[in-house]
Amino acid sequence: MDPNFKKEDSLSKEEKIAQIEKQISVSLFIQAAAQISEAILLSRLYALRDATEGEGDIVAGVWLQSIGQTIEALAVSKELSTLNQEELRELQKIIISSDFIQSLGAAIEGAGGIKVLKEATESFLP
Repeated sequence: MDPNFKKEDSLSKEEKIAQIEKQISVSLFIQAAAQISEAILLSRLYALRDATEGEGDIVAGVWLQSIGQTIEALAVSKELSTLNQEELRELQKIIISSDFIQSLGAAIEGAGGIKVLKEATESFLP
């Protein structure tokens, strides 16, 4: 039997919630690091390949998502240690705004993908 199972059973509901919230915070930082890594690698790749307009849009979209993800990770981390209700509301607004930033980045990346597809199709036409 897993020794951590009994430990988890003995935790109160509030302690379990706090534990899960901390795990979520850590996962957001992991996502941010992965997103930044992707943005850096795409930037390098497209710089070597003389990026088309669509590829440039993809890179811009990924960077925007990286910024939003990083802001969200920082705000969620700070939210977990905040007891002040006014500050908590401000952090929640920042988290929501970061979600919109990530969504905008995904939309730009998607539009760039469509451009790349059109560019590839046009280059194969006789």
